[in-house]
Amino acid sequence: MPILLYTYLSTEILAPFFSSFLILNGILFLGKLMPFLDTIFSFGVGFSDFLRICVYIMPNLLLFSLPMAGMIGVIICFARLSADNEIMAIKACGIGFYRLLPPVVVFALCIAFLTGLCSISLIPKGNVYMKRLLFQLAKEKIDKGLTEHHFSEGIKNLVIYVDRIDSVDNQWHGVYVSDMRYKDTTLNVVARSGNLDAYVDDMRLTLTLLDGTVHRSIGETAQTIEFKRYTLELPMENPKFIGDDRASYVGKGEMSQEELLERADHYGRSTPKGAAMLIEYHKRLVLSAGCLILSLLGLPLALQSRPGGRSLGLPAGLALFVFYYILITAAKSISESGTLPVSIIMWMPNILFGMITIYLIRKAAKETTGGFFDFLKR
Repeated sequence: MPILLYTYLSTEILAPFFSSFLILNGILFLGKLMPFLDTIFSFGVGFSDFLRICVYIMPNLLLFSLPMAGMIGVIICFARLSADNEIMAIKACGIGFYRLLPPVVVFALCIAFLTGLCSISLIPKGNVYMKRLLFQLAKEKIDKGLTEHHFSEGIKNLVIYVDRIDSVDNQWHGVYVSDMRYKDTTLNVVARSGNLDAYVDDMRLTLTLLDGTVHRSIGETAQTIEFKRYTLELPMENPKFIGDDRASYVGKGEMSQEELLERADHYGRSTPKGAAMLIEYHKRLVLSAGCLILSLLGLPLALQSRPGGRSLGLPAGLALFVFYYILITAAKSISESGTLPVSIIMWMPNILFGMITIYLIRKAAKETTGGFFDFLKR
């Protein structure tokens, strides 16, 4: 086994991989950060919480940057070796094309493993932790915005007034609440005392009031109700980049693979909700396997050019990368229609690109180019 050759090829692959990986992550991070700016400024996010937000969104970036950087690293490595006649020198030493594959395969497997780790584990956990962080920041915003002798409008359709706040136990005294969440009904609550409780695990915010009255008016009818204890579930509105779901709602993006299958069986795999769970389940696996295929595809693309000629490997690789994700989106749309089995449709892009990769690798081993690349060169 030519250990020295494999070490050399691995080094040549890793250098452009890390360079493109950093550049791609920087570009994707700036694009991903834009929807967070309103939240960051409105919540007054500190530096430590900002770093936590960055950590939570990073797996979403790696899901796209790792496959692209892996493909670019392989293409740049072997395109340079071909341009400098090093591939020719390696073959002159009796080393065939297929003996160049092991370091590329090992590299592609490592990138696919990292992509699968992000897709299957890190992204769902990051989404859950992101919701909890934003919930905590929203609660802190309410606490900071609530001052004595002032009307607080930090919660949508809810106005709170507190006469005095105990600095020791944070107990409220002399509380007035105007609840305008119901169109035809107006609720005004006056209480002797109260406090705000946050349940991070369930992501619920509860206002508990003691010894007061509820004044409710419906049209021309008015009611006054005395109470010893009155509880209000405060609405928590998520930022736009999370969606319209409630903060306590666990969507398919936060579920594990096992939970997705259980939920699909619960709804029925032929139903629209069950199909959505299966699509998410297969999409995570498809993207992991697709990363392996795209990285291997970079090798024959890089060797399509000849020394002294124009290299078409990188532009062709980027075009195929975009085309691959277009096929993933199309497969997802077809699967949602329910006309064909999800497990077959979602894997069709990988099957197609796997066949293309095998075909081009065989062409590169025979030192022939495909008709499509000859057309592009002309």
